[in-house]
Amino acid sequence: MNIRILGVICYVTAILYLTNHFFHALWIENLFSLLGAVLLANAIFLISPINRFVVSILIIVGSIIFYLENVHFITVLHGFGENINLLSLFILIPLIGTFMSTVGYLSALKEKVQLKEKQGGKHPYRLSYLLVTSTGTLLNFGAMAIVKKIADESFSSFQEKKLTLHIMRGFAFCMLWSPYFVNVGLVLVLFDVSWFSIGGYGFVLAIVYTVISIIMLPAIKFADDPILVEDENKRSPDSDNNPSLLPVLSFSGVLLALLFLLEYFVEINMLTVVSILALILPVIWAIGSKVLRTYLNDVSVQVQASFFKLKNEIAIFISAGYFGVAVSYTNMGEIISTFLLNISFGFVYLFTIFIIMIAVLLAQIGIHPIIIVIGIGGSLSPETFGITSEYLALTLLLAWTTATQLSPFSGQVLMASKLMNTSTPKIAKANAPFVLIIFVVLSCLLYSFHAFGWV
Repeated sequence: MNIRILGVICYVTAILYLTNHFFHALWIENLFSLLGAVLLANAIFLISPINRFVVSILIIVGSIIFYLENVHFITVLHGFGENINLLSLFILIPLIGTFMSTVGYLSALKEKVQLKEKQGGKHPYRLSYLLVTSTGTLLNFGAMAIVKKIADESFSSFQEKKLTLHIMRGFAFCMLWSPYFVNVGLVLVLFDVSWFSIGGYGFVLAIVYTVISIIMLPAIKFADDPILVEDENKRSPDSDNNPSLLPVLSFSGVLLALLFLLEYFVEINMLTVVSILALILPVIWAIGSKVLRTYLNDVSVQVQASFFKLKNEIAIFISAGYFGVAVSYTNMGEIISTFLLNISFGFVYLFTIFIIMIAVLLAQIGIHPIIIVIGIGGSLSPETFGITSEYLALTLLLAWTTATQLSPFSGQVLMASKLMNTSTPKIAKANAPFVLIIFVVLSCLLYSFHAFGWV
């Protein structure tokens, strides 16, 4: 099927899911589930061999379970739509970045950084980390490429690979707490907990994570990573041109404020709130900024290219949802719970580190953390281990974050590989000591939340 048409189907599927949330109808759920199956069937041929193998196993095993358990066809069909809520984040959140680019917010941000560099504030690593942790909160994966581009066009002297790895680490800061990230949204839905019950603890973990990142920055070493010096043709802003960041701060502030207000006062899960805001607020702001036509043209380009950009997420998330529904018809949850209880001897800290270790090890062979979170998290009963749903949610957040910082197959490692033109195994190797330290420190910190009875 044509890539552009598939891109349109991506957005139609996401909008149908949101519509069904407010006007529930079986035909709508059937339709977006069917479209999910169509997207999966097309994506599986475009992904890497190892991802294709993993996705195929999930579909085959899930189908066998459905057959053996004599599950109704409609339920099987709905398995393809199980994770459309998560996929909607990947589909719709880029609209925020598209709007910020259209209206000139990202250009203003770049000019501000260039001006600071020209005035003598030469802190490329510090500024890059700050940029990715702030923009990444809203822009997700797009933030890494945006910040790297700003760095290339703004900073006068830096080591490219060192800077890119530092940016990648900064991206993970957001994964521990930002409601605009799919892993946060997933655990909220999976354990039926509010962001307000885990967001603060996740942010504390992220702050400690940042301190470790700063301390370990000098230890980043690559064999071939010379200091890049600004060329003479690099654009530099006029000394009198001091762009205001008030518009971008206002937009970001309203976006976050509406998110938290709706989460607190309205009976809608945060995944849905995020998707709705990403879809509607840029349109409203574009009307107010008188750039609606330009924005819609840019959205058209974004829509048509979306399927190819998201092919990996489409294949992995839809197949994981399908498998998760199938597993719910088995006693696998009891088996996994018993196994983890036995190997951890009932100790919460051992349970915590085993969950993280399992996620990290499986991620090394290409098994995406969503499969682990759905497979393990969706099967466990927190009460069995003497913990709260909030603690288990935070454990899986930390497991996901740690695993994706080390896996050669994770989205941010692949993005960093592209940005610095270095193989993913080399990036994973360079990041391994850092990951080991955050594994030890953050798992202890997380357990302390439980030990003090806070979560």
